[in-house]
Amino acid sequence: MSDRIRATRVKVITRMVYGDRSHSGRSSVNRTLPGPAGEVALVLARLILATIMFAHGYQKLFINGLGRTTQGFEYMSIPAAIVSAAFVTVVELVGSVLVLAGALITIVAACYMIVMVGAAVFVHIPNGIFAADNGWELVGAIAALLLLLAAAGPGRWSVDHAVRTRQGSDLALDPVPPSSPTSAPTSAPLPQLTTSATDSPSSTPTMADVPAPSRSTDPLPFHRQRTEA
Repeated sequence: MSDRIRATRVKVITRMVYGDRSHSGRSSVNRTLPGPAGEVALVLARLILATIMFAHGYQKLFINGLGRTTQGFEYMSIPAAIVSAAFVTVVELVGSVLVLAGALITIVAACYMIVMVGAAVFVHIPNGIFAADNGWELVGAIAALLLLLAAAGPGRWSVDHAVRTRQGSDLALDPVPPSSPTSAPTSAPLPQLTTSATDSPSSTPTMADVPAPSRSTDPLPFHRQRTEA
């Protein structure tokens, strides 16, 4: 009796946690967000990432200035400090606008991943994980968000989605040109052999065309020739 009560309790708790299964076989806790909620989540993720990127780029260019930023990169032993500082500043400022608009997400993610890997290797990894100790916690979170956006895409409310939709509609409206039949390679014409009427197969004599020898009415033709001689 106690085992049955225990099993019933387990079923009730499981149903309370996971909920009733839908017709598709998935419970309410392992489903992704529905369409509009998922799109809003992607927009919020892009907004947060764009804000972080723009803040860092604005600080490097307008607060510290490119000169002080370059000096800071040299102090952290980052190679080609002036080139690296300019690259990071441009990626953060321009990339933040593109991320917010949802344009060229894959390219922006690749460029900013280079920045995050460089920052982790040269600055943050030796300090551990936590951001309070200047560790790689923030860099890792931004890199994870970049990978998710590159894999899932910016969503329907983005420039990339509008461009893909426009390209798909243009391809659907364009008529497909008729395919030209592939012609076999032509070789030089074979020389025509001129045949006479007697060489043609239709003029070949047959047994029916050969006239039969006429029978002589002379009973002794050879004897007659000998006597005349």
